[in-house]
Amino acid sequence: MNHEKQLRYLSYVLASAIALEVAGFPKPGNVHRFRNFVDTIFEDFLVTAVIAEHHLYRAILRGCRLAEGFKPKVLVGDFIEETVRESRTVSGGGNTCLGSTLLLYPLAIACGYTLCSGNVLKPENVVYLAKDLVEKYSTISDSIHFYNAVRIASPSYIKKDDVTDVFPSVWDERYRERLRAGNHRFWDILLYSSRNDIVCREVVEGYPRSLRNSYYLEKKLNIYRDWNRAVVETYLYQLSNDIDTLIVKKHGLEIALYVSEKAREILDICSRSWEKCLEIVEQFDKELVKKNINPGSSADIVVSSIALYAIKKKISILRP
Repeated sequence: MNHEKQLRYLSYVLASAIALEVAGFPKPGNVHRFRNFVDTIFEDFLVTAVIAEHHLYRAILRGCRLAEGFKPKVLVGDFIEETVRESRTVSGGGNTCLGSTLLLYPLAIACGYTLCSGNVLKPENVVYLAKDLVEKYSTISDSIHFYNAVRIASPSYIKKDDVTDVFPSVWDERYRERLRAGNHRFWDILLYSSRNDIVCREVVEGYPRSLRNSYYLEKKLNIYRDWNRAVVETYLYQLSNDIDTLIVKKHGLEIALYVSEKAREILDICSRSWEKCLEIVEQFDKELVKKNINPGSSADIVVSSIALYAIKKKISILRP
């Protein structure tokens, strides 16, 4: 495969992660092929995956230019903002990708940087490079674009009265001016937010959960040769291993702990019998939806987990 085609294929596999995550059925508490929300439906995410591929390719090329010595004024923030805006505009739906694009674009930059540096593309190297590049090269402009993206996505868990310490509130009309005045780079925003947001923490820590999950996904695919089952079990695996901070923000720590423990119990059943697993997972899905409990942060991390598996596979990603 020639170099240009390799870069293009990378954008395909990274964008595919968005579609493959949402297609997993049933993923308790999240949108899937048989579960829609009021503001977001299954098809919204498919549209997002199509839109994201274009920007992921641009991000990969930016990573290449970075490897060649070019210092960008903005690293990933513009891609996040444009994907969020265009997805909402084209589909007409709600927020489908604020968290997943925050995870995917640093990976795309790191992939381009790796290949154009003449190095072998390995997920284990890409994750740490993604973190290092954001820490070293992200700018105030990235922060402004990210704030724009949050305002467009308008997630219900970010309130106008949230305490933000030295950082301006995302709803502050003077947020651009105050981000510049405070010299708040995107890395600073992520570092601050990582205290109570597992998606931001994932970037800051070098994607440890995504990498762990990608190994788990690969193992399950090799055992079952069933993509849907492997994705569902990977989702339960993530949910059982880490507290979903979106649940904490909306419902408190006790509920989040309950969801993780329940996922752990169900995962044990899934490993023995898929038929029994399906019945119990569907019941758990109905329970969480009825209580408006959405483990959205876990779904975002599953997207980056799939992406890392796909980076390793490079082609024929649906076949073990």
